[in-house]
Amino acid sequence: MLHPTLQALLDAVEAAEADARDLTSGLSDAQGNWQPDGGARWSVVQCLDHLAKINVFYVGHFLPIAEQARADRRGPFSGLAPSWAGRKFLSILEPPVKQRAKAPGNVVPAASVPVGTALEAYVHSHDNYRRLVALANDVDVNRAVGPNPFFRMVRMRLATALQIIPAHDRRHLWQARQVLARPEFPR
Repeated sequence: MLHPTLQALLDAVEAAEADARDLTSGLSDAQGNWQPDGGARWSVVQCLDHLAKINVFYVGHFLPIAEQARADRRGPFSGLAPSWAGRKFLSILEPPVKQRAKAPGNVVPAASVPVGTALEAYVHSHDNYRRLVALANDVDVNRAVGPNPFFRMVRMRLATALQIIPAHDRRHLWQARQVLARPEFPR
C-alpha cells in the first residue's frame, strides 16, 4: 500500500494530465502551436513538449538513485522533507509564475508538434515517475541524495525531486492556460 503522501503526488500528476487533456481539447494543431508575442513565448504545445522532455530526463536521472537506496535498504519512507534550498526552489516553480528561467538545451521544446502527439508524450512522461514514487514507498527519500541533473555540483534529496515534477507540471500548465486566455489567441 502506498503512503498517503506519495499517493498525493500521484494524484497531483493525474490531475495535471486531466488539466492537459482539458487544455488541448478541441484545439487544432495551428491553435496548439500558436505562440504569443510574435513567437517570443511558448505555445500550449511547447509547454507540453517541454514537460514531456524534462520529466523523462529528470526522472531518468533519479530512478537509479531510488533503486540503489531501496537495494541498500535505506528506508522506510518517512515523509517528504526537502532542504531549505529545495523548499525555495519548489516555491519558485509553483504558479502563478513570478520568475522566468531559460530551459536547458536538452529540454527546449520543438518549434511545432501536433497537439495529439504532444499530449500523448506528456502523459507517457509520467510512466517512470509513477515507478519512482512506488520505489520511494520503501526509501527514506530525505536521506537518499544525488546530484542535480542540471547543476551536478548541487546535491538534491530524492524528497525534493519527487515534488519537483508535479510542481513543474503545474507551472507550465498554468503558462499554457495563459496562452489560451490571450485576447489575440486564434479562435
